[in-house]
Amino acid sequence: MFVGDPACAAAGETAPAALVMEISGATRPPLAVHREIAPGTRIGLDPGVRLALLHYATCSIVTVTGGNVTVTAQGLDTDAAATRSAKPGPCPRVHRITLAGPGPLGGVVLSRAIGTPNPPLVVAADAVVIVAGTGDAVAVSADVIDATGKTVERALPIRAASLQLPGTLAPRRAYVIRLHFDGRSETVDVPISTSGPAGGGMLVLRLE
Repeated sequence: MFVGDPACAAAGETAPAALVMEISGATRPPLAVHREIAPGTRIGLDPGVRLALLHYATCSIVTVTGGNVTVTAQGLDTDAAATRSAKPGPCPRVHRITLAGPGPLGGVVLSRAIGTPNPPLVVAADAVVIVAGTGDAVAVSADVIDATGKTVERALPIRAASLQLPGTLAPRRAYVIRLHFDGRSETVDVPISTSGPAGGGMLVLRLE
């Protein structure tokens, strides 16, 4: 889910700048773990409420307790007294997928990926995969399929909009992450290629 100006988000004018990594308590506007946040969003926290945000451009995780946080494209502006920690975080690879378009073909929706990478997205074998974006399609599980079409991991659960690759995938091999959605028979395939630990530790799949 995307927090910010819905009109800008729909028009593709404003890309999210941060991701909620941890939260305890209520915020204004309401947030949830693995919710993306648009630049320009001001977040209010009651005393004692803890919030950790991953800022995409700076690859840093900032944790605050109480006070206010303003998300910008350049960083996170926080009340100095409320900042508890700031540390390096993963540099996520973001892949946009549009779900609109042609109907199912062979049981698989042709995900008209925006800026489809060639070769496929390179990620670590144990990367965390965040499934963000539209609330109209809720991803509930994922299969991992190798280049021969064999399913090597089946029905990996997606909880709090995230899943973790098993870490047992062979390095430098091509795979497909096949997403399954609640109440839909159609699936979406995302091609990836595994690397060593130096590969992307986090992959954000933004459904639009």
